[in-house]
Amino acid sequence: MGGRWRLAVAVVGMACAALWARCEQTTLERVRAAGVLRCGVDAAEPEYTTADGHGSRAAFDRDLCRAVAVAVLGDGAKTAIKEYPDDVALMAALKAGDVDVAPTLPDDFTHSVGTALALTRPVLWDGVGFLVPAASGVIRARQLSGKKVCFLADSAVEESVRAWFVREHLDFVPFPFQEEGEMQAALSTGNCASLAGERTHLAQTRAVFLKHGRRTRLLGESVSNDPLALAVRDNDREWLAMVSWVMEALAGAEESGITQANARGLGANAAMEGDAGRRFWLGGSKEVGRGLGLDDGWVVRVISAVGNYGEIYERDLGGASVMNLPRGENRLRRDGGGLVALH
Repeated sequence: MGGRWRLAVAVVGMACAALWARCEQTTLERVRAAGVLRCGVDAAEPEYTTADGHGSRAAFDRDLCRAVAVAVLGDGAKTAIKEYPDDVALMAALKAGDVDVAPTLPDDFTHSVGTALALTRPVLWDGVGFLVPAASGVIRARQLSGKKVCFLADSAVEESVRAWFVREHLDFVPFPFQEEGEMQAALSTGNCASLAGERTHLAQTRAVFLKHGRRTRLLGESVSNDPLALAVRDNDREWLAMVSWVMEALAGAEESGITQANARGLGANAAMEGDAGRRFWLGGSKEVGRGLGLDDGWVVRVISAVGNYGEIYERDLGGASVMNLPRGENRLRRDGGGLVALH
């Protein structure tokens, strides 16, 4: 009997070795067993580096993490937020299994190829723009032709600005800096006409200037498209699908008029909802949980907890925040933006 038992154990062990992906615990199972979602956040300081020119998205990131946690764990969901100084450190932590998801990593070649990570569709569109003194006569970016443009040297921002001036056949007068403090001082003293940087970062810089009594304006244009997305490890496709559709639900809820204030009430009558898209998100069609390992009420819980995409953006990045960053490309497509709601 003992010999047969040992043989059975050996066979099972060999099967697990051959099919390790099926034998190990999935991310969804691990999160539910732990009762907490571990979320890595890029808590960039106002001073940025050439490796990470985006501004701090900590509040926005936390809301995205909260959305995923509520979908998986329910109304009493817990999140463990771990902060990292830049996206390089955050990627390393995600690959090592120290966190379960990383919001708003750059969705580009460097971050998606050969990294053992998988990214969702973009959840936030950033882009290189220009900050000018409030009293400046510059209204459009093209008016910077022949004027000094300050930027951090040897950065992706520099590459984008140079490329744009070449494409537009404009006179580029570069003024590179090694330190942001010196660059900001140059704008304050009139030694350069504008600061170039990612718009999320320039929005932070504008808030810093205002705090010290200096008024600046962020021009409305972007000269590059720099999408940001949620990232997970690439060895768990089910987890990627679940995280991706939580993000789709935020945009879908906004498009369907489902808000933090009305989600519970609408959800109570989901089966009677006449609009097919709204009925889907509210769980009335009994389809939105199938295939994701979730129940059909998860979208209602998520929107009740954090609001739809527009509510999150307004609160964390838009007019209700210190960043006061216009939505621009982050508006729904129906409103002239690039955010498309799938269902």
